[in-house]
Amino acid sequence: MHRIILDTDPGIDDALALFLALASPEDVHLEAITTVGGNVNAHLTTSNALALLELADCTTIPVARGSNRPIVRQAVYAEYVHGDNGLGGLQLPEPKIQTVDKHAVDVIIEQIMAAPGEITLVPIGPLTNIALALRREPRIAQSVREVVIMGGALRVPGNTTPTAEFNIYVDPHAAHIVLHAGWPIRLVSLDATMQAELCREQVAVLARSKSPVTAAIEQMLTYYFDVFSPQYGISAFHMHDPLCLAAAFQPDLITWEPAYVDVELHGTLTLGETVAYFGPYATQPPNVLAAVGVDGKRFIQLFLERIVERFA
Repeated sequence: MHRIILDTDPGIDDALALFLALASPEDVHLEAITTVGGNVNAHLTTSNALALLELADCTTIPVARGSNRPIVRQAVYAEYVHGDNGLGGLQLPEPKIQTVDKHAVDVIIEQIMAAPGEITLVPIGPLTNIALALRREPRIAQSVREVVIMGGALRVPGNTTPTAEFNIYVDPHAAHIVLHAGWPIRLVSLDATMQAELCREQVAVLARSKSPVTAAIEQMLTYYFDVFSPQYGISAFHMHDPLCLAAAFQPDLITWEPAYVDVELHGTLTLGETVAYFGPYATQPPNVLAAVGVDGKRFIQLFLERIVERFA
């Protein structure tokens, strides 16, 4: 059993990652959900997290609102991908459950320090909350079990600029702090997530049950396929965040290589680029296990089976 704090910015693929976590009770115990501004602002990401928990009838998991803007730069959002509300226009009832009366940074610190070696931190949005937690309490780096990050583009192009992946680009200074904290990191980058593809036909099969969760998944991904995909010539939904969540409890889905990864903070054209040194090219000891490949079909099968078993 993996005790997980999910740091997230829902976001369509964040929603799917959350549903996968909730559908995997034998592998995942969600200790808390912490929210951050990213795909949309933190007010919306927090409201979305609460509403998604209510939709899934999982209302006892604590949710803590976190940072709304990056440490240094101005906020960057991705409504053009996820829609104005972050969920592809999916309209959910105003959540009845509330956030806890603590900031996400405090929740992260308190839970890790209360259970040394037991908490896995899974950030699937910009790394602002994680960096601020490290700055406030550096000892979490020695107390966490593992940090599994969705972010970066190592040997492949970025998805926000030619060189940068979205989560790192939004707050590169936070990413720099997190990558250099000296704690165990698995970095689930676009090198793997772009190989984890969900197609429209699979979504249609998933939605046959017409349960609230599968209907929501269908509506969010219909928006993606109908509105976003045609503009960019994309025919499949890339499961960035669900794959990262799965990597926390089934790391054998992914091929890993040790690497030294740094973040470009000053480049006019390359801000947020993750520069990876593998093998003999490394100038420093490895600071991450980097995802360089994935059994995409096996992962998609896992995702579909678990969602059907739990929510259909």
